[in-house]
Amino acid sequence: MSDIKIFENMPNDDDYNKWIEENSNGFVLNIHLRRDPSNIHESHPRIHFANCRQLENINNPGSSTTGDYFKVCSNSIEELEQWSWFKYQKGLNPCKICKKKGLPVEQLTGIQNFQITSALSLKSDIYKLEKRLASRANSNKRTEIETLIKARLGQGIFRKNVLEQYPSCPLTGLDIQPLLIASHIKPWSKCNNEERLDPFNGLMLAPHIDALFDSGLITFETDGTIKISPKIDPENQKRLGISPDIKLKIRPKSKKYFEYHRNHVFQKEE
Repeated sequence: MSDIKIFENMPNDDDYNKWIEENSNGFVLNIHLRRDPSNIHESHPRIHFANCRQLENINNPGSSTTGDYFKVCSNSIEELEQWSWFKYQKGLNPCKICKKKGLPVEQLTGIQNFQITSALSLKSDIYKLEKRLASRANSNKRTEIETLIKARLGQGIFRKNVLEQYPSCPLTGLDIQPLLIASHIKPWSKCNNEERLDPFNGLMLAPHIDALFDSGLITFETDGTIKISPKIDPENQKRLGISPDIKLKIRPKSKKYFEYHRNHVFQKEE
């Protein structure tokens, strides 16, 4: 479960003070109340160590880090990065003082690279759909394509319905929703419109599991047993947290999609 806490009643917020006292090794995002970080002209949310001296003077209304700002706090820098991407479609801007003191900015870079890669793939799909939308005059067809665009953005009924079936990654147990990817079992590019929106053609997967599944390096047998490509040796299986004894509960209406994945996506040869 996420341990993110949001404190909006600055500068005099007793709950925030208490959180800082109890989580001195945590992290704090400092975000301006009247600026929109999702605006390309605004700076990214700034991340600090919870004990950063720039955050100490929270009772001073004139401080640049208090009166006009709210705080988002967590003991997980990854969760804060994902929160920022989910909320603003932006990564984090490390405090210069905290960076010098060892703020683990390399973790932010890794997550940001993953987000950029996902965004490029998403942008390509959306561009193709928008071209189709522009060429359609029929209102029913336009509504259908608009629904597909919303679903591909992760804001539509597909992600919602798949989340209802899989509130966490069934392989890793990861349940941080902004991190989970609504992955199509039969690839999006090979689906008809009905299949693209069918929640039984979906799994909520942790990012590295989604990458393995999407590239065909893992698949699942009819009984749900994982099948690992010979391209992944046992040592790398351990590093990835996968093993031949993993088993997935496959719903009857999903079987045809897994069959397609086994036959057309799975990489059988080294």
